[in-house]
Amino acid sequence: MRVVFVENHDSFSWNVIDLLPVARADVTVVHATEALAALDGAAALVVGPGPMDPVRAGLVDLVRVAADRRLPTLGVCLGHQALGLAFGATLERSTPAHGKRALAHFAESRLLPGLRGALEVMRYHSLSVRAVRSPLSVIAALEDGTVMALEHQSLPMLGVQFHPDSFATPGGRALIERFFEHAVSRSGPARERTSGRGADGAASLVVRPGDLGPAPEGAQSKAAARPREPSRQEVASTSGTASRTPRLVRATELEGAFALLAPGYGPDEHWTLVSQLSPGGTDLVLCEAEQREPRWFSGRVEAVTPSFSSPELLPAPPLDDQHFERDVETIRATIAAGDVYQVNLTLRARLKAMSGERLLSSLGRRGVPRFAAWVRLPGGDEFVTASPELLVEVDGRRVRAEPMKGTAPPGQRAWLEASQKDQAELAMITDLVRDDLQRVCEPRSVEVPSPRRFLELPYVVQAVSDVVGTLREGLGVNEVLHAVHPGGSVTGAPRPAALEVISRLEPTPRRFYCGTLGLSLGLTTRCALLIRTGWKDAEGWQWGVGNGITWDSDAPAEHAEVRLKLGAIG
Repeated sequence: MRVVFVENHDSFSWNVIDLLPVARADVTVVHATEALAALDGAAALVVGPGPMDPVRAGLVDLVRVAADRRLPTLGVCLGHQALGLAFGATLERSTPAHGKRALAHFAESRLLPGLRGALEVMRYHSLSVRAVRSPLSVIAALEDGTVMALEHQSLPMLGVQFHPDSFATPGGRALIERFFEHAVSRSGPARERTSGRGADGAASLVVRPGDLGPAPEGAQSKAAARPREPSRQEVASTSGTASRTPRLVRATELEGAFALLAPGYGPDEHWTLVSQLSPGGTDLVLCEAEQREPRWFSGRVEAVTPSFSSPELLPAPPLDDQHFERDVETIRATIAAGDVYQVNLTLRARLKAMSGERLLSSLGRRGVPRFAAWVRLPGGDEFVTASPELLVEVDGRRVRAEPMKGTAPPGQRAWLEASQKDQAELAMITDLVRDDLQRVCEPRSVEVPSPRRFLELPYVVQAVSDVVGTLREGLGVNEVLHAVHPGGSVTGAPRPAALEVISRLEPTPRRFYCGTLGLSLGLTTRCALLIRTGWKDAEGWQWGVGNGITWDSDAPAEHAEVRLKLGAIG
């Protein structure tokens, strides 16, 4: 049974694909522009989630064609909205709800027989379907009436506004399997052709988000000032991992505490180093990431141990934060329009000139950081990191990621535990990392054994989750790094949309900051995400620091959190 899945440049698509009760080899993944040509011979159509709205995404006419063919169709989030518009409903702005749990109350339905009552679901949407009319029926809603699921009264077509694929929708897999059992497996050959219009033949289309009527309170702000437009080079370098072209670096010598490096995104920082232990030292291997037949370059790596005998207390550095609060409001307005769910916005601080050893020693003044390194590269590039965040660990075929979102001052863990904003922020990135690992792991092996736990550092409390999976046979560290890099917690969700916002708002590349650094020991490779990281330039050191911005972000509070994270320096 072949299923056509429409991928809408989202960061949760492979989570949905993993729910489908068919082999992955039987799923044809296409973008909207390719979908019509792929429908011939398909047993079902799944229109996946994504940013924007169904009209700009080009999905409404696709749903109408599927209706004409009586093709069983499941719409998830954006696909649900396309189903509503195709049959005469309207689409309006609502209060954005991303990464937030809710109870959807289900009525008895034709396509989901036996599913009735409350189902815990995960919401990801800024727009909501309204004015639903025949031939559609609302089969699930929240207490406030927000539509959570629709079905066609006679065709095998179902839409769900929530994400059944989220780790926080525990009944999601059973729901999808029930739809396939009752709408797909029992669906006979196409009979009478059915119009894809509303009951009166009129199509009610959503207009561009800017014309959808008043935005929720707070979406319009002084942030209307346009940020600078990105250069073509910046857009190309931040539009997603598949489109980037790396440069070759012929590494001959590397000094530092780690031996695996995938620097942060930005112009000219796109290459991956993979290391393995060998007799007499550690081999450094460099792979040109986008080549079909990778070319490898070997070098040597040595570890150094900086002295921590008399660490220096560094003064609070000046922070380039002039436009930070304005940019927070710009991101919130973009979220309100439905074009992104979360964006990691970073700033730069300036440190005086000093040696890398001296800087690393200062970063360890209150204890050796969780992942610490001083790295010098051929050509003079140099950076120092004191990162607390594990990006990914590969131990044989076992893969583990540890996304980190949510920060509080020392001693305020209880406050962080109660923060719904921070809980939603972590949930979004947890689902994104699950999607990353779905690409390289065995089907149905990706799990979240710990949705939220807490790390207490000397200067902050951090919330993290654990995502694990089983690596597919024949894949290794290089494929895992390509799947998870750049890290979701330092980009946002969906990742492609977040990277576009970052390229407009941040004035300079992040360089090594927000890259990846790791160490391979036998079959285990552990890679840190390079937050709390500085890189050397002609004037001294630049230090990166940032926050995840969501609809619930308060600009002054985010500003205070950035300054809290600067405590890693002193």
